[in-house]
Amino acid sequence: MFRVVLLMLWLAFVSFSHTVSAQSQSQKIEILGVDGELKSNVEGFTRRYQTQTLNHQQLHNSVSQALQALGYYHSQISLEAERNNETLVINIKPGEPLSWNEINVQVDGDAKKDTVFSVLLTKLPIQVDQTVRHDFYQQAKSNIESLLLERGYFDFKWLRKEMLIDKRARLAKVFWHLDSGNRYRFGTLNISKQTQATQYIQSLATFDPKSMFDSALLSDYTLALNATPYFRSAKVYPLLNRRQNGSLPIRVEVVDKPANSFEVGGGYSTDLGAKGRLKWTKPWITNDGHFLEGNLSVSQRRQDITGSYTVPVLDPNNDVWRILGGYQVNDDLQEGIESKIWNIQLQRQWLISDSWVRTAFIKREHETTEQEDKTFKTEMLLPGISYAKKQTKGGTTPYWANEQLISLEVASDSLVSSTSLVKARWNNAWLRSYEQKHFAISRINLGAIVVDDINAVPFNMRFFAGGDQSIRGFAYRSVGPKEDNKDIGGKYLATGSLEYNYQFLPSWRAALFIDAGTATNDFSEKWSVGAGFGFRYITPIGPIRIDHAWGVSKKSKSTRLSIVIGPEI
Repeated sequence: MFRVVLLMLWLAFVSFSHTVSAQSQSQKIEILGVDGELKSNVEGFTRRYQTQTLNHQQLHNSVSQALQALGYYHSQISLEAERNNETLVINIKPGEPLSWNEINVQVDGDAKKDTVFSVLLTKLPIQVDQTVRHDFYQQAKSNIESLLLERGYFDFKWLRKEMLIDKRARLAKVFWHLDSGNRYRFGTLNISKQTQATQYIQSLATFDPKSMFDSALLSDYTLALNATPYFRSAKVYPLLNRRQNGSLPIRVEVVDKPANSFEVGGGYSTDLGAKGRLKWTKPWITNDGHFLEGNLSVSQRRQDITGSYTVPVLDPNNDVWRILGGYQVNDDLQEGIESKIWNIQLQRQWLISDSWVRTAFIKREHETTEQEDKTFKTEMLLPGISYAKKQTKGGTTPYWANEQLISLEVASDSLVSSTSLVKARWNNAWLRSYEQKHFAISRINLGAIVVDDINAVPFNMRFFAGGDQSIRGFAYRSVGPKEDNKDIGGKYLATGSLEYNYQFLPSWRAALFIDAGTATNDFSEKWSVGAGFGFRYITPIGPIRIDHAWGVSKKSKSTRLSIVIGPEI
């Protein structure tokens, strides 16, 4: 008899459990009384009710936890079954959220006098009088720990880590006490293998031995090593298990490039058509790190081949002597015009303050231009100087960028050149983003040639406007002075562009833009204006940009489609 009773109880329990499970999985949940982020958080906490066996008390607790996570500790929650038990309605009166009354952070050790760390403490995502949020609390703690490690406090420890909530008194307080310990200094470089480039591994280091550790300097060092022509890959990291006496050894692991390396690339633009590129690099001509590069670029409208021999001084990236030579064929000026250019150039390039790269050069150039049955030849000897600065974040698809180029070159007809002139240029590009969805891009290009007769200036030195990278809505190099209805280029250039991108899918952006400017001899013409819309498809090699633009200032108001593959900047 006793066994029969046990069996009946067991069957009843199984039946009840099955009923609760089936009910919980079949019931729909409707949440009333809250919306926005609060409702989304409750939905996230209650999903378990629809996939697991939970009773109403457990569901009530889950809803309460979801509300408390965002600071609502005095909410009223009721559960009601409706529509023949098919829907479970959760009614919520959230009440007023708690705010932080006190945030007490006590720091011992070297970090107490670290100004960067002190600034972080003033900008934590939790502040007095702000609504209590558990996710912000965890984020603040994580920010502190991350910065301590980034700045070399590898022995830090928490002495107290507490969040106190008094629901009756409506008080919320944070008490943190940490000991950062001593801040470590950079130790010796530990290079993984013998390599010809040892001297550059040492000279490229962005930190001095015994200077205070900073992970940002390690990142800069890694980028510098990977930018050289010597390494296929380079990795830099601290040897934490070998730290002692306040010193932290730095490990450098490199993989050398082969004696000859090749890169193949390609692209497309409406201006130049399909383009292919072949690059050859020979990294070690001498034991001092001299290197040789060759480039072949072929497109429908332009073909050029260049070679360079580089002699590093201290930094093979930004402190070098370089000899360059090249030959270029252009038939992109307009149908019926073709130019052939050869040049040789000596450069001295070095990095100066605030990331500016200065290049002093002297260039010898010969151009032959054929226009129908006429041939023009020019010879130029051009000493000059340029200043360039490029800063980007985000790789081939940057979300932040600055780019500037300032150049000046001169020529004299008493010293080899066909004419005397002074040519100056200033190019500026700027990109900013907000919340990784909104992107603003601006460009300004200015230029001037001081010369008596523009017709004596080589075609490749004159200014033209129009095209995918200039004024969209106008054909490539179609904006500028004309002769016999042929574009011949001008003395002055002024173009500008404003563009807005919105990322509506992980790999897609929509774009709106307006471009304006002119290439001219006297600024007597009206400026050309183009505007339109487009799309950006994000790829590992940069965005594919498709734009549809109107020549707003043209009488015909004709439209033009442009396609470009490559980074915005």
